[in-house]
Amino acid sequence: LVCELKNREKVRISKLLSNAGFYSIKMFDNFKFDEVTLPSGLTPEMLRSLDFVQERKNIIMYGRTGTGKTMLSIALGVIACQKGIPVKFYRTAALVNQLTEAKNAGTLGVLIKRLNKASIIILDEWGYVPYDRTGAQLLFDYLSEIHEQKPIILNTNLEFSRWTNVLYDEQMTAALVGRLMHHCY
Repeated sequence: LVCELKNREKVRISKLLSNAGFYSIKMFDNFKFDEVTLPSGLTPEMLRSLDFVQERKNIIMYGRTGTGKTMLSIALGVIACQKGIPVKFYRTAALVNQLTEAKNAGTLGVLIKRLNKASIIILDEWGYVPYDRTGAQLLFDYLSEIHEQKPIILNTNLEFSRWTNVLYDEQMTAALVGRLMHHCY
């Protein structure tokens, strides 16, 4: 019975890791925090504990390319999967494209249901490429819908003032920044 339970747990974790959409697996213990500035009151141990998930706090990682934002967000996602917490990882442009395609195909509700199965949403490469207006609106709508319901880990190299170039609309950008920053590290 113990072996069966262990095997089921391994299969469950493997399925969560597969469904998460990571393009590679990164481990938290391999991440070097010596070149990263964490906000005051946040430690690597607190990140590892995933307290932010229970607190429904977002994490926004800001920095130039090559600073480890993607690696750290995947490592946190892997820990979550290992703890049985479902995660969805997207390059933001890919999610925007999926939202747009689903809307055009009349299957947006199906995609949203699939997204809502995750307890953590990780958006990588936020603002690396401009999104189409419809996709930007759909992304805004989705992120507004899940505001304070589940944590978002967002990786970007753009300061907030330049997000208007990504979302095209100053009011929508201000609203999204406000929501993301409301409960956030």
